[in-house]
Amino acid sequence: MSEMQNPSVQPEHQLPQSNVTALELYATPIEAYAMWRADPGNVHVLDVRSFEEYFFGGHFSAAKNVPLVFPKFDPEGESLPGRPPGCSGEANPDFIPAVKAACAPDSVILVMCSTGGRAAMAVNLLAEAEFTKVYNVINGFEGDRVDDPGSVYHGKHMRNGWKNHGLPWGYDFDPDLMWVTRK
Repeated sequence: MSEMQNPSVQPEHQLPQSNVTALELYATPIEAYAMWRADPGNVHVLDVRSFEEYFFGGHFSAAKNVPLVFPKFDPEGESLPGRPPGCSGEANPDFIPAVKAACAPDSVILVMCSTGGRAAMAVNLLAEAEFTKVYNVINGFEGDRVDDPGSVYHGKHMRNGWKNHGLPWGYDFDPDLMWVTRK
C-alpha cells in the first residue's frame, strides 16, 4: 500500500487550537512512547478518556485512566462542540486529587485522550494545580478523522494517533490503572 492510500502515515498537521496548552509541552505518540520506555518508573502516562472509551476502545497498557469528564446525555441540554445534540459531559470532581495521589507535581506526565482536546484541558488544569512537566500527546489515542469522501476510512479516526502509529495497545484489565467510581 502506498503512503497516499494509508491514512496512518500521512504527515502530521498543524496542532489545532483546541489542543494548545498553557505549558506548551507536546509529544507525538512515538515521542511519548520513547519517553516512557526510557524511564517507565518515572514517566507517567495518563489517559483522560471516559472509563468506557478506555476499556472498550483499548488503551496503552501502562496508561492510568483518570477521566476528565463523565459523558452525559440530555436531549434538551446543550452539546459540547462537534457533538450531536444533547451530548455533553460533567467534570470529574476527583480529577486533580486522583492525579495528585498518583504523581508528584514535578513528575513527567504524558496525557492522552482520543484526539488531544480533552488532554489539553487536562494539561491546563494540572498546570493550574502546579504540575510543571505535563505533555499533551498530540492526536491522542485514536488520532484524527480522515476527511476524504472517496476513502473507505472517511470519517474514521485513522490518521496519526497512538493506535495508528502501531504503538502497543490492547484491552487488558489492570484494576490498579482503571478508573473505578467508589461510592
